[in-house]
Amino acid sequence: MKISKKQKLENRKKILTALVDLVIEKDLKSATMREIARTAGLGDATIYNYFPTKDAIVYAYYEDRFDEATEALRSIPDFHTYTFQEQLQTFFETKLDLLLPDREFLAKTFKTAFFTLSQDYARVRPSRDRFMAVIREIFEAAIEAGEIEDQVFLELSVQFFWEYYVGIILYWLKDDTDQFEATTVLIDKSMDLASAAIRAGIGNKIFDMGIFLFKNHLLSRMDLVKERVDTLHGIKRKFMDKTDGR
Repeated sequence: MKISKKQKLENRKKILTALVDLVIEKDLKSATMREIARTAGLGDATIYNYFPTKDAIVYAYYEDRFDEATEALRSIPDFHTYTFQEQLQTFFETKLDLLLPDREFLAKTFKTAFFTLSQDYARVRPSRDRFMAVIREIFEAAIEAGEIEDQVFLELSVQFFWEYYVGIILYWLKDDTDQFEATTVLIDKSMDLASAAIRAGIGNKIFDMGIFLFKNHLLSRMDLVKERVDTLHGIKRKFMDKTDGR
């Protein structure tokens, strides 16, 4: 029987909710596809119309949370008026707020999902790409507004924030302070430092210094290198001439 798109989305959501509940109750390894399907109120075979494996459900959960965070940012009427740092910090705080209800689930799945073997990188990539797209937009908006300079190492900066995000989640999962105060302080201080470095154009200055050193030191020594190479070639020719004369 054909079902509507709305019903498919509802079934998908039920599967994700069932996985979260079962993992919190037991653990990821113990939860089976049959149990997930029955907890979601679906037939044992029906679940495979949505997800081929249990791992696929886990990654779908994280992908959905990134989509929700993006939508949450877009729903903030004056988000475009926020400073570069305020936008970054709001994104991270929004992510944690969305993940908070399922913190026990993350404690049992996050490392498995994001510290995966290289052959499973394709599973992580959709979540990573969603995250990096938001960070890239924040950078580009700040550059267009003149708040920060064009970034020579834009993609490396975006990649840095992905690694930073993974680190923050791991720290947050271990944080036992009241209202996760330690995580809040860590984000505040690290965001201050990172934003100040980006606004100061540290990456660009390092690049400029590298170009300066290359031009004024390495290239200036090329003549010396060439002279020594020519000397070696001359010695080689003399040696060959003596050998041929014997």
